[in-house]
Amino acid sequence: MKIFSDREFRNEPGKIRKELEKHEVVMTSRGKPYAVLLPVDDPSNVEEVLELAARIRAQMALSSVRQKASKKGLDNMPSSEIDDEIKAVRKQRQR
Repeated sequence: MKIFSDREFRNEPGKIRKELEKHEVVMTSRGKPYAVLLPVDDPSNVEEVLELAARIRAQMALSSVRQKASKKGLDNMPSSEIDDEIKAVRKQRQR
């Protein structure tokens, strides 16, 4: 993994492209990471890489929800309460 700033990307795109041939690149703006660039060896694999990236984002979202639930003490909620909550939300949506 290599880290590059927006400025480096703008001024030396070829350098980043060469690094991508070897490994992933993390993009930063003002020192804060905001994106990960992945190398694509075979252009026909682009859709597969994008699908895997979507799965990763979904997994990260699920992990975040679980962490928030744990902090609120909701991770030990009984199934019956969860089912009641789901029913209540569905009932509201029908109105």
